[in-house]
Amino acid sequence: MFRKLRLRLTLINVLVMGLLCILLITSTYLIMNRQLFLQSQQLMELIASDAGSGTPATSLNAPEETTHDHRDRSKYFYVKTNETGDITETSSDSPLPSDQLKTLVQKTLTHKNPQGTVDFKDITFSFLRAPIQNNPGQIIVFVNLEHDRDILNILLGTLTIGGVIYLAFAFYGSLFLADRALIPIKKSWQKQQDFVADASHELRTPLAVIQTNMELVRGNPEESVESQTKWLENIQHETQRMSKLVEDLLFLARADSEQLPLEMKDFNLSFTLLSILSSLEAMAKNQEITLESTVQDHILFYGDENRIKQLIVILVDNALKHTPAGGNICIRLINSGPSVEMTVSDTGEGIEPEHLERIFERFYRVDKARSKMKGGAGLGLSIADWITKVHNGRIDVTSHVGEGTTFVVNLPHCGNKKAKDKKNNELI
Repeated sequence: MFRKLRLRLTLINVLVMGLLCILLITSTYLIMNRQLFLQSQQLMELIASDAGSGTPATSLNAPEETTHDHRDRSKYFYVKTNETGDITETSSDSPLPSDQLKTLVQKTLTHKNPQGTVDFKDITFSFLRAPIQNNPGQIIVFVNLEHDRDILNILLGTLTIGGVIYLAFAFYGSLFLADRALIPIKKSWQKQQDFVADASHELRTPLAVIQTNMELVRGNPEESVESQTKWLENIQHETQRMSKLVEDLLFLARADSEQLPLEMKDFNLSFTLLSILSSLEAMAKNQEITLESTVQDHILFYGDENRIKQLIVILVDNALKHTPAGGNICIRLINSGPSVEMTVSDTGEGIEPEHLERIFERFYRVDKARSKMKGGAGLGLSIADWITKVHNGRIDVTSHVGEGTTFVVNLPHCGNKKAKDKKNNELI
């Protein structure tokens, strides 16, 4: 798939560059052709004027030295004719014998326009007819265009060869750029594949447990509900676990597609944190874990209160899952100048250094077996990371194996409010 995409991107890029190259070559050729034509016309007017044709003085605007530089004897020449079209005078640099020159003049006189081009003996001549001043008849100036055409052909060939070389370099350059452009796409694709595989694996386990326990219940229809409580409780537990997993997956999917609107408002973050800790005290007590808190009073914060609550619950619940009986969990909230700093520290098992950079990845668990036993699916910290970032904050973690783990969340004051005001101003 990526090879086809890489080739497609390369071909599209080369096609665009090729079209631009063709446009450049065509425009250069047409401009040069136009310039040579205008130069020839100007020189013919000057020659006609020098020969006494009565050409208006406005046409004599080419520098004299330029005229002499371009008056190639084999290129420019003129003849004078009488009223009947007979040649009365010929320039000394005429390249044709008199009989051929007479035929060329007759072909020229048949043209209605006083200037144009005429083909003779496989040679194309540009001509200009003008009346002779104070005498009957007219003067005809000829220009051999073969030299100009040779110049244009050389120019076209040079530009074409240069264009082919340019497109060859463009092709290999486009391949390189396509490879670079596909790097984030490949990473995103791999993450999506891993996400689907992990989600399928996580859902498969509770479904298998539910199916097994349902078969046990259905296999003993004579038994009472009370006698099969164990199997029914297993079904209920796995159903709740699967429901939580689906809810988290739906949350992350909506977050990725930016379909989770935030209800931003000012609220008392200190009160919110204390109320959450109060509800978690019973759980900590049952696990024989000491829950300590140091919370600065009356810290007002602008943000989505429900998401901030979710963030706090995730961090504290994660600490409870990984702290053994007799351990301590300390939660601290302080107003740190331009930001609010919340710290959640535990005296749990700790995390190895090689795992610290990946703990915020979806479905990533340091100890998968232990996490499953505690009901974890590896999505909580990913959600916590998203909530922090959407509030323009930062979450850091430090840990020492056997000593514990500390999460530090920095949330800027009014960071989202300023971003929201800026967006509203742009819309206005």
